[in-house]
Amino acid sequence: MAYLLLMFFPAAMSASCFVLRKQTRLVIGIAVATMLTQLVLASQLPPDQPSRLLGLTLVLDPLSRLFLMTFFCVGACAFLSSWGIPHGENFVPVALLMLCFSGATILLLQEPFVVSLLLISGGLLAVLAIVDLPTGSPSLVERASIATGLKYLVLMVIAGVMMYLAFVMVNIYRPSDAVDRVSPAHLILGLMAIGFGLRLATVPFHSWLPDLAEDAAPMVSVIVVTVINVTSLLFLINTFQFFPILIQENETGLQILQAFGIATALLGSSLALSQPNMRRTLGYLIVYNAGMVFFGLTTMTIPGLSGALFESFNQIIVVMLLFLCVGLLERPDGRPPHVVRRDLLWRWPIAGTGLIAGCLALIGLPPFNGFASKLLIYQAASQQGGLTLALLLLSTAIALLALVRLAYERLLGPPEEVQIDDTPILLGTTDLDRPAERRLEAEPRGLAVLIGVLLVLCLGIGLYPQPILAAIRDVIGGLTFIRVL
Repeated sequence: MAYLLLMFFPAAMSASCFVLRKQTRLVIGIAVATMLTQLVLASQLPPDQPSRLLGLTLVLDPLSRLFLMTFFCVGACAFLSSWGIPHGENFVPVALLMLCFSGATILLLQEPFVVSLLLISGGLLAVLAIVDLPTGSPSLVERASIATGLKYLVLMVIAGVMMYLAFVMVNIYRPSDAVDRVSPAHLILGLMAIGFGLRLATVPFHSWLPDLAEDAAPMVSVIVVTVINVTSLLFLINTFQFFPILIQENETGLQILQAFGIATALLGSSLALSQPNMRRTLGYLIVYNAGMVFFGLTTMTIPGLSGALFESFNQIIVVMLLFLCVGLLERPDGRPPHVVRRDLLWRWPIAGTGLIAGCLALIGLPPFNGFASKLLIYQAASQQGGLTLALLLLSTAIALLALVRLAYERLLGPPEEVQIDDTPILLGTTDLDRPAERRLEAEPRGLAVLIGVLLVLCLGIGLYPQPILAAIRDVIGGLTFIRVL
């Protein structure tokens, strides 16, 4: 019964929220209550106890439960944030469905064909959220948003087809002892690399992520990057667990994939350094981080895989923090829309501080949570050779330069207001006839508290990562495809 509620309760509440979507506060309250209910249900499920439903196997291991509960927490935070940050009219019902599909995916990781269809469905729903407009908006959807939605739609459909073809081939593949027989394991791994590379935004399939960060509402980017992408990563690890022959027969293929991970980290950080737009800079920093995660995964070692999973967990918290701060920093302050604002830290100190700290955590500097996970990835890189470690450190240094540039040009600049001399009061007028002075509103208290909580989480995990690392290593210790160097 608990499995059924985990899979179908958010879908039922999504339908209710769609009917009531114009009642913004009521819908947000319903969505937050739904996420809290899901959180309680997930915490009560016994781990590693399979169940059968309609011929499908449902199971929840401790690591999957940790990520599933984190998804529900992120969903609750995203819904609470939409109280004070602009969002589309249908964001809440669509996001509930996306979280519903991601939860079902984690429960059904044993069923690759069903999971492939669920991931495709999640991508289609994300398109609806990208092109959504606020309630009562008189404007039409902008071209950039439509183009981003169509690009994401096409790429996710291609990713789903590639994954589906790979699983069809892996199910009919039977290893043979014949020496002269060409193994299809190379083609299967290639199809998976394309499918999951599109999902995780690795080079050369990365262009959709900066576009999404620039054109979609902040909380839409949070759901896509933290929930859909991380779910895809868990699915990829589970696939290698069930088909270890793909690793055993693809030593050269894994080296090529490691090179793609390094290239993604280098290109993402380099492009972040050259971006004038704050959102696109963050998008490319996330691409850099995706390259680090992908490299750690493809090493197939205990440090690399532990670092990849730990970094994915940290990314969930950090991306939520970053886009929450971006939503607050973009609030109107009385200046024309075309004026480049360079003093955002002084105008919005809490959001500006959260953005800087979130970027430091994403890059992997101490004492934030990203440092502990990046350290494991660097350890895996050192086992591959000094050049590999040097390239990853170089990408981190470039990402840090991109953050310095972003802070200098958008956060720490001087105010751009021009002092205007007081105009004399004309005969027959009073002080009431003067134009009212613009007063800068304070940051919403609730969102400021949420930023503080996320910052404390980043620092707490960075200073004391042992509990999460222990949970990750317990699961990794039972994987069959891990290589010992």
